[in-house]
Amino acid sequence: MQLERNLSIIMIVFSSFFLVMSLQVENRTGNFISAGTWPAALMILMLILSVILLMRALKVKNVENIKGDDIDSADADNEEQLVHPKKFFLLFAVLAIYIFILGYVGYIAATILGIFVMALLFGMKSYIRALLTGILATAGSIVLFPILLNLPFPRGTGIFYSLSLLFY
Repeated sequence: MQLERNLSIIMIVFSSFFLVMSLQVENRTGNFISAGTWPAALMILMLILSVILLMRALKVKNVENIKGDDIDSADADNEEQLVHPKKFFLLFAVLAIYIFILGYVGYIAATILGIFVMALLFGMKSYIRALLTGILATAGSIVLFPILLNLPFPRGTGIFYSLSLLFY
């Protein structure tokens, strides 16, 4: 619980700082949605979720204080450790490889492959579901960002560049 409390406090400070920074971005277009709108929306969401996490951590700590010594110190030590440390490092490796191949194979192929591998890593048993998750998440992000918001994504090189031209 100490870890959750400290993490939530750090995230509250982080999101508050960047919320203030995103609200100071100048609106040059005159539209309702400007360059600072999306970062501000994300920071507001992050701030709300961090406050909820802090409240839960404090609530659990109060319950533990009321119960007293019923909780073993071994249980408290186990809470502070990562549940699956190997999966954490595998996730880090998958994200590093994703970033590395993004410029070469483009957003579409890299994201489908990355989400597919991460879904399997986090316990999705069916390969078809994992692949479908990657395809749908990639399609949704392509519709939102390059098509609706006109934000560029990496296209890749060679055949991957040609493939990306079909979609955005």
